Amino acid sequence: MAKGIDYAGKNNSTKSNLEAIKRAGYSYIGRYYGESNWKKLTREEAKLISKAGLYIVAVYQNGGRDKGEFTYASGKQACESAIEQAESVGQPYNTPIYFAVDFEADSKSELEAVKDYFRGVKSAMEKYERMNGDAFKVGCYGSYYVVKHIDDEVPGVSHFWQCKAWSKGKDYKYRDLYQYDIDKDLELDNGNTILVDFNESDDSAGGFQV
Repeated sequence: MAKGIDYAGKNNSTKSNLEAIKRAGYSYIGRYYGESNWKKLTREEAKLISKAGLYIVAVYQNGGRDKGEFTYASGKQACESAIEQAESVGQPYNTPIYFAVDFEADSKSELEAVKDYFRGVKSAMEKYERMNGDAFKVGCYGSYYVVKHIDDEVPGVSHFWQCKAWSKGKDYKYRDLYQYDIDKDLELDNGNTILVDFNESDDSAGGFQV
């Protein structure tokens, strides 16, 4: 299993921290696209991460913590924004952008709302591919119930990042990433401590460098 971390604050991505993260045995960092500038991945940060020998796993999140945020229209809008940001960063085509479902969605109505959102994401990505000739892959981040439902119900979503939270001990066997611990301090050998989530992957997570 390849070890990785994810964090929201781009201020963690200093040259010294990234080199220390690499020395600690981690191979990739999950970083965000979204509408909040304080956590949004930039091209400059992506270059720093890549130069340190680490890979980037991209996840789009703008809220994503309430059923009402998940509609077909909001999925299309999220995908269009994620594409624009991925291109500005230099993310290669045919690597995944994961779209986050960051709440306990396990009722039928909640899962159906999430399904509509991912149908919107896929629609926007397919339109982009028709116009551009190439595109990014679509991934889903969420609990066992979310990733299984989307894998079952939305053809073409190709990558799955399961979070332990809300999974109630269930383990989705087709996942590409597993976030097994959240909001923990990672002490680095440069003397710094950063707040991260911990992940593992079987090397199918779709990380990239720029």
